[in-house]
Amino acid sequence: MNTVDPQIFRSLVEATPDGVIICEAQAGNWQATYVNPAMEQLTGYQAGAILGRDLRFLQAEDHEQAGAEKLRTALRDGTSCHTTVRNYRSDGTMFWNDVTLMPLRDGGGRVTHFASFHREVGATRGEPREQRDPAMSTQTMLAYLRDDKLTGLLRRPYFDELVRRDWGLAQREVRRLSLLLFDLDHYGQYEEVFGRQGADQSFRRIARVVGGCFRRASDLCGRFGDDQIATLISGADLPQAAKLAEAVLARVRDLAIHHPRSNVSRYVTATASVVSIVPPHDFIPNRLYEAAQQALQDAKDLGRNRVVSRECE
Repeated sequence: MNTVDPQIFRSLVEATPDGVIICEAQAGNWQATYVNPAMEQLTGYQAGAILGRDLRFLQAEDHEQAGAEKLRTALRDGTSCHTTVRNYRSDGTMFWNDVTLMPLRDGGGRVTHFASFHREVGATRGEPREQRDPAMSTQTMLAYLRDDKLTGLLRRPYFDELVRRDWGLAQREVRRLSLLLFDLDHYGQYEEVFGRQGADQSFRRIARVVGGCFRRASDLCGRFGDDQIATLISGADLPQAAKLAEAVLARVRDLAIHHPRSNVSRYVTATASVVSIVPPHDFIPNRLYEAAQQALQDAKDLGRNRVVSRECE
């Protein structure tokens, strides 16, 4: 996976004109551990006056707000949200704060921190007070943190977060979800021949083709590993999802990317698994991942360049 020097991320956060705060995830609290310069300018408080404090102090005594309740719920449940709240600067003046909150998780999936992004909007909600540089907007920064830089697909942590969100929705709405996992055949040997740069260039082409097959607003498509891509779709039954996976494999073959060391084909091919489920209330998404990995291994054992599909039990 591609990595970036943490200092680059810090420079990015400190340069953005939108306020950024990172807080530790503690029950009932929203205490700041990092504040960027734009947040100081937005609120009139120096970083030292914000760090270690619960950010509810920015609401002064104005806590009975729908937006504030939405933030409290997201903090309690460890989920993301976007809302607008009335906040108050150090001089007491009120402003509308457009807030995007995102949970940050460790390798085990536990929420350890929250990142929040802040910008002022006009007295009429949703009306920007001033024009911002679109190249450094919060949305741009979110995309930078969200998307895999090589492929443009979702990064694994963000993909997992959205899967958890859609899983909960599917449980409440009794809606079917299907996870499709694509693994490039013998791609380690491909990299041995063409080097990392050559492998990355080919993987970028393949990712573009795979992503192009999943364009519904509800579709998720993320990079799952060095040579894996995962997608989550809703509403399709198992045969429909399997047919879509077959079409993706055909499009990968149609790229005709020469693979001199594959024992499957003279061109790069992929193996896929499809698992489908209407999530029961006692299931967690990890069950879906485990079933997809097992089906993928079964497809490899059968000779690769094929799809194995099954219901998740």
